[in-house]
Amino acid sequence: MATAPTRFRHARLYLTFRCNSRCGYCNVWQDPVFDGHRELTADGLRRCLDELADLGVTYLDITGGEPSLHRELVTAVRHARDLGMTVELTTNAIRFAPLATEIVPYVDTLNISLDTLSAERYHRIRGTDTLDRTVALVEDLRAEGADNLKLICVVTDRNADEVEDVVAYAQRHRVTVYLAPMFSYFAAQSEVRPAGSVRMLKLAAVNGRSAAATATEAPARAPSTVLLRRVAEQRYAPYTMVNLAFLHHLRTLSPASVTACGANSRILTVGPDGRVMLPCYHEWDASLPWERPYRELVRDPELVRVRDEEVGHRPACRTCAVFPYLGLPMSHRLTTPFLLQAFSREVDRLKPYAAALTPERRAALLERSDALLAELERVSAPLRAGEHLDVLYHFEAAGTGVRTGLAREPVRVEELLADHAYDDCWQVQRTPHRVVRLLYSEILPALAALAGDRRGPARGPALALDVLDVHLDCWRVLLALLPGGEAPDLTVRRRLADWCARAGQVLVGRPAASALALLASLSALPAAEIASWGSPRGHAEEPLVVKLLCSLAGPERRAELAPLFAPEFTPALTGEPVAGLVPVPDAGLPAASERVPMPEEARAGHGLERFVAALRGADTGALRTALRRWTAAADPVTAPDIARRLLLAELGAGPR
Repeated sequence: MATAPTRFRHARLYLTFRCNSRCGYCNVWQDPVFDGHRELTADGLRRCLDELADLGVTYLDITGGEPSLHRELVTAVRHARDLGMTVELTTNAIRFAPLATEIVPYVDTLNISLDTLSAERYHRIRGTDTLDRTVALVEDLRAEGADNLKLICVVTDRNADEVEDVVAYAQRHRVTVYLAPMFSYFAAQSEVRPAGSVRMLKLAAVNGRSAAATATEAPARAPSTVLLRRVAEQRYAPYTMVNLAFLHHLRTLSPASVTACGANSRILTVGPDGRVMLPCYHEWDASLPWERPYRELVRDPELVRVRDEEVGHRPACRTCAVFPYLGLPMSHRLTTPFLLQAFSREVDRLKPYAAALTPERRAALLERSDALLAELERVSAPLRAGEHLDVLYHFEAAGTGVRTGLAREPVRVEELLADHAYDDCWQVQRTPHRVVRLLYSEILPALAALAGDRRGPARGPALALDVLDVHLDCWRVLLALLPGGEAPDLTVRRRLADWCARAGQVLVGRPAASALALLASLSALPAAEIASWGSPRGHAEEPLVVKLLCSLAGPERRAELAPLFAPEFTPALTGEPVAGLVPVPDAGLPAASERVPMPEEARAGHGLERFVAALRGADTGALRTALRRWTAAADPVTAPDIARRLLLAELGAGPR
């Protein structure tokens, strides 16, 4: 794979517009705009995918229409996998079964549409009598051991009363179901563009109605509050995915607001003949023909104009909720939706450890999480996205530092650069996710492994049962990082301390005890007790937790915890003055050079000290220009090392 030459990591490949379903909420089978399009041959598909890989695409979403109607689907899937891409494929299952053995082992996720278990309702919703094929495909693949299946259940007023039945079906067959509330979209592909550099698609009629009539339709209608709540209540059900960020988007949808969309800014939208569809598949009324490499097409003036002036701004965009286009930008904008998306992802990863919940326990979790989520939305409401696609959050110069919405006081330039060493929000230092993920990445897997070891302690499973409460406690503690966040009451910290103490007794002396010690330092657990079973020294997230403790803990608690951490962090914890960036030998610039390195040089680690020093005291405009160039030079291979060097320098700890 090419090293990220552009911001495009995702592509949606509409392999065909043909479809053998007649879903009432989709118009691909109705609109003339989707008729009669040429489709790529095997050689064309391979060339298309090669160019996408050269563009930097690592995640391919193959969709349609119905992809199984394309005779070269197997070619597309296998070539994408050969290129190292993560591949997601969506099917209605009507004609997929004969291809299953050639495709399922080569995709990371196979989405299968299943809105209902009633044959009569299935026919009313999808216009075909093929529920038996869908059910047979799911059950046959599971019997063969396929573990990469996901059911997509579009929830409407027609089938809302059946949500629990679909969830129960998913649980019986141990396959995940994603609950997606329905919304109105397909504004109509009705605009006719003035003549220009793009191929025109002038539509005389859409769905049998004139374009003029379509343009005056009533605006799209969002799902009811009752429907959204019904879906939200399933978030703790096993084998069930509920994206709280999506529900928040639907709940706050407003024609008066611009919609943050990734169409052709982060997600390339490719049609059946290789064209780039503008502005996206759902509002498509023009395209760039595939007559030049995608690396050139993404810089075409018309694509740039549409991206900057139309995507998210059209009336239909402002009432759109097509989550494949909206979910990705949430990871690049540190606002409320990102935090809700992070919370949802964590719940999905933690649920398998918690096993089945009693109705009473599930109700208690819903009540606790409702309160936490309300607090999350309140605290994160002032957060603002960056002024540019490649900037994760709003910031302004403030003396020698930087003011952001993530901290009460100005932060150091090192933090801004470290956050933007990556191209999304998942590594931002002040997001709860950075620490909470220790639960599912290290601590719980270790407890689960001990549960399967007859020689190990038998308390691991019992501890895992409480992890969803621990998750809420962690978020309650870490939300205090954000301005407006309040320190949790002592009950929360004591409850977290109790769980960490019990887990520490199980993991004592094992590698995961180091991650647990980091988590425990955020609780009320005495440092001496933490030290009796583990130490955070040497853990990759040790510097970050030290930094967060400087905001979350008082002087006495920090002094108590200081002996747990490596000696070089003691000054930061005890409040001693922190020096500037510790000099690091530079391999790329002459040692005696006094010039300020370019952002691209500093991003590669050369002259980093001088680059940071030059940005202290810079005005907002200069900071933004430098940061955009810094971000544009992002290299996912070196990002962790650069971010760590900046964090250690900020703490005055120097290179390690």
